Amino acid sequence: MGIFLKAHVWQDSRLRRGIVTTHGIIGKSFPVVAWVQMIFGGIAALGFCFGEHTIQCLAHFMMGSAFIGYGIILLIMLRVGAGFLARKGCSQEFLDSWVIMVWGIINTFTEHDFMQKSSHWSHKDMQHVSAGVLWWAGGALGIFLSRNGKRSVVPGIVIAMTGYAMSAHEQSLMFSMAVHKVFGYALMAGGAARVIEICFVLHDSPSPPTDGSSPGPSAFQHLPPYLLTLAGLTFLSATEEQLAWIADSGMDHVTYTVILFSGSFVIYLTAAIIVEIYEYCTKEPHGVDVERSGAGQRWHGIPVPYMPSFFPGAGNRLGRLQISDPSEGYEALPLTATSEPFSPDVSRSSEMHRHAVIGGMKPRHPDDEVVFEAGEDEAGVDIDRDWRGD
Repeated sequence: MGIFLKAHVWQDSRLRRGIVTTHGIIGKSFPVVAWVQMIFGGIAALGFCFGEHTIQCLAHFMMGSAFIGYGIILLIMLRVGAGFLARKGCSQEFLDSWVIMVWGIINTFTEHDFMQKSSHWSHKDMQHVSAGVLWWAGGALGIFLSRNGKRSVVPGIVIAMTGYAMSAHEQSLMFSMAVHKVFGYALMAGGAARVIEICFVLHDSPSPPTDGSSPGPSAFQHLPPYLLTLAGLTFLSATEEQLAWIADSGMDHVTYTVILFSGSFVIYLTAAIIVEIYEYCTKEPHGVDVERSGAGQRWHGIPVPYMPSFFPGAGNRLGRLQISDPSEGYEALPLTATSEPFSPDVSRSSEMHRHAVIGGMKPRHPDDEVVFEAGEDEAGVDIDRDWRGD
């Protein structure tokens, strides 16, 4: 599919549109599929999560992965999501609140069997259901307060309160209790850092873009997504079987916590490097006709990476416009070709001027230099020439 799309054939066909959609879905699902595959590999290697432990493993792995994903999404929105939020006219907290509310509704009605005849509620049932109510109630309040692009501290408060509940979550092992405290403390710190970021770092303003017009996110703004990543990895690594196995190995909870911190550093480093590469690929390359080449394009306000075509003249029909300094001696014109027919009798200076107009740049002086690579414009005029003024 990638080779077919890179060839830029059948541009307006239904087949190409279908392949583009399928290719996008597969590409976007790769991080999730790869993560699930790694989780299943660990389960299969250690022989965990069978029998009565299946439900607990499912809950821990889903919730832990959700927190890690939340932290990475916050990192992505922090670095490249400013344009998307501005285009949609909403704040990050508005989107967060919707997810929190929906997840809270699901959690409320799945953590206790309301259809059973017995009215017995265990300690864990009470804690889990109350956490679900906290999430949907706080999410609804966050949606209301963060309308019309306003910032809100409610998602941070909900996360911090969830951490407080998890830090005192009843466990059968003291080792497990200590690890759950680390999970709760990480969530409380992450929620508090989110509130501080909104109120005292950004002063209720959107996160600054990273397009060069501003310094970009501050160092403190990386703290909330990292702490969420740490909390997610801790909860993901805190099932009864895992902790019993770790405790039997003779390792204490402090050493295990240090290992979890190290793992969270690696996960956040990997995500930050990928986002950094994406930012580098979306920068407008020097000397490239941005409008014709596809560089600088955006999808819902998010920059689209610039990838030069492997097939010259396909997709990027004009090729590259090589100008040492576009600000010296040239002024931009609309990217339209002139209507006069090509004539071999045209003088060199006027011919140079004509091809410069086709390329979207007009020389201010007839002696200026314009250099084009091989290719042709939308009108089919060959521009495989190297014109120099006399």
